[in-house]
Amino acid sequence: MYRILLKIKRAIKRFLKVQAETRQATVSGTRSKVYKVLMLLAAAVLIAFLYPAEELYYPLEYPRKGEIAFDDIVAPFQIAIAKTDREMEEERQEAANAIPIIIEYDQVTVDSAISRFRQFMNTADSAHRRLKAARTRDTAGQMAAALHDTLQAGIMRRFPYVDTAVVGRLLSDSTIIFARDIISDVLLNSAYFYGVIPDLELLPPVKTPSAVIRIGNREMYASRDKLLDPHRANLAFRAALKQRTLKSSFDVDFYYDLGRPFIVANLTVNNEEMQLRRAKAMSEVQEYSEIISAGDVIVWAGSKVTEREERILEEIFRQEKLTMGQENWYKPLIPVMARLLLILTAFVILYSYLRYFHKQIYSSNPKLLAIFLIYGLELALIYLARMIGLNMDLSFYIFPIAILPIMMTVLFNAEIGIINTFILALLLGILHRFNFTMVLITIIIGVAASYSTSRVRHRSDFFKCALYLAITYTLLILLVETIRLSPNDDMMSRIGQGLFAAVVAPLLAMSILPVIESLFGFTTDLTLLELSDMNNPLLKRLALEAPGTYHHSILVGNLAEAAAKAINANPLLARVGAYYHDIGKMEIPEYFVENQLGIKSKHDKLTPTMSALILSSHVKKGRILGEEADLPDEVLNFIEEHHGTMTMTYFYNKAKEMGVEEPNLDEFRYPGPKPQIRETAIVMLADTVEAASRTLAEPKPARLRNLVQNIINDRFQSGELEECPLTLADLADIRESFVQILIGVFHHRVEYPKKEEN
Repeated sequence: MYRILLKIKRAIKRFLKVQAETRQATVSGTRSKVYKVLMLLAAAVLIAFLYPAEELYYPLEYPRKGEIAFDDIVAPFQIAIAKTDREMEEERQEAANAIPIIIEYDQVTVDSAISRFRQFMNTADSAHRRLKAARTRDTAGQMAAALHDTLQAGIMRRFPYVDTAVVGRLLSDSTIIFARDIISDVLLNSAYFYGVIPDLELLPPVKTPSAVIRIGNREMYASRDKLLDPHRANLAFRAALKQRTLKSSFDVDFYYDLGRPFIVANLTVNNEEMQLRRAKAMSEVQEYSEIISAGDVIVWAGSKVTEREERILEEIFRQEKLTMGQENWYKPLIPVMARLLLILTAFVILYSYLRYFHKQIYSSNPKLLAIFLIYGLELALIYLARMIGLNMDLSFYIFPIAILPIMMTVLFNAEIGIINTFILALLLGILHRFNFTMVLITIIIGVAASYSTSRVRHRSDFFKCALYLAITYTLLILLVETIRLSPNDDMMSRIGQGLFAAVVAPLLAMSILPVIESLFGFTTDLTLLELSDMNNPLLKRLALEAPGTYHHSILVGNLAEAAAKAINANPLLARVGAYYHDIGKMEIPEYFVENQLGIKSKHDKLTPTMSALILSSHVKKGRILGEEADLPDEVLNFIEEHHGTMTMTYFYNKAKEMGVEEPNLDEFRYPGPKPQIRETAIVMLADTVEAASRTLAEPKPARLRNLVQNIINDRFQSGELEECPLTLADLADIRESFVQILIGVFHHRVEYPKKEEN
């Protein structure tokens, strides 16, 4: 998977024609100029039309929510403020939810139940009277007992749902009529007052706590928790009987057993009527929230605009824009074109600065594309933060504006970071209704971010940047909000938002940087420092498979770093390039003298042409190994350029000695190219100097100086240094730095005396 991603990245870089900065020639052709203009126009158009879309046509004289109105704003005509779709949906839902449950009360069922109860009690009273008369006539009681059983059986046949024991006891009670009246009254005023529903679970799940009980043409409102199912109706009936005993004394349990069988469900839910009422309530919701008359003051001068007032101003402008568009079709486009021209002006300023002061960046279309891409990422993240801020009522202090200055500074330098900070401040001022506070914050925070990342050597330096930004945000917000007379609570909240942005911006920049570096050929000091780690897999493999080459590369790195410091080149790039310049020798290390360790040379059995081919192949193989390890192009160039197009004179002369009269000189040349920058030229010289110094029998300072001078003269006269910007003064400084390092390497040691034998 990793190899596939590497291939995709290389394909993108080939498509964009991205090269290392050192390989980018200054291009000023017509096609290059056309690409620059197209990038400029595309960036300006995309930003002008896509960010932020909802404020594209909004007039500057109308303040936004949270801003202060400088003058009274009066309604120029009558305004009807329409509700949003969301508000309409919410109000319709509220209206529908306000409709209670519609329940039909079946009076016939109640009357039938009470009638049956009274019939039961009347039948029991009649039976009681007959039984009482029979007992008076039958002194023995045998006929009365038989009659009791007969009467009880007859009552049970007519009313089978009444308990037998209850009927038997009732026949012996002399207060049946009294019980009938008490129970009938309690049933009507307890269980049947609101009625009985078969099952409370059948009630629809509505939010309103009330219910409408329809009894004929009359409607009665009841709380939903007062509705009774059969179980709750029995409990209510029993409680009502207990309450009645306060007035009349009777056996509650007996009366409860008498009346309970006659409690039946008489309520049904009328879903059809409820849906009709809901639909009617939803249709009656008004489309307009309020009507503003002409001449009414919408916002008073000096007051902060609320959400309601902002909506009124938006409606005014919507109607004005509609009228303006009907009169002249082009007038609505004027604000858009003005914004586009202002953004174009900001980017033209950036182009002009780069053209006159950083021509190498201006001439590289991939670098310009990378700059515009960073602007796009910055504005996209700011827009996302803005949307979050609107939803959570946060200020613009939460915008991660430090991302662009950090990335520009790390990829280029602090100067580029600061100038792009000013361009970003112009863009945000244009896009955010010429908000001077935002422009000021962007400039100060951007300069602080560029300053704190001007010397980034480790990933942990981004945390130092976060600390600097946090301090800057805190002081700046205190000053600005004090001038604006903001309440203390608001001030502390905004400081918290600023601290959040101070922490998040460096983290986001650190996450995005590797992608931009890899795609557009940037090689930052952070990447070089990571590559200089001796635990890098490629260097560890070199140490194991080609130890002689590994130690040679370390010494070349020391020489190159000292020379680069002497001429104010990039010592870190020179050192890292030296570490990796000979990695191609790992494939066949035994063919290179530093790895032969005293064994017989394998070249003795090869023709000079084959030996030259093997030696020159380490350049191409090194490039392939470097690409597989995802080395940056700046480092890969050292592999190709450290030999330039030099001739392998040893094998060329050997070919002559073997009888070849005029050997083809190209067969004994390295493929090149020649060094393009000072750092690769330094490594070329250091490579030769380190190897040649090993051949000196007595490496005294004079001999070392003479050796270094001869090698420099040879490379200069052969034309290998003609394509890099080294001067004669630079070569003199390089010579002295090489000599000092070599003297330290080959310094004289005191010979330790040997132990005398007894």
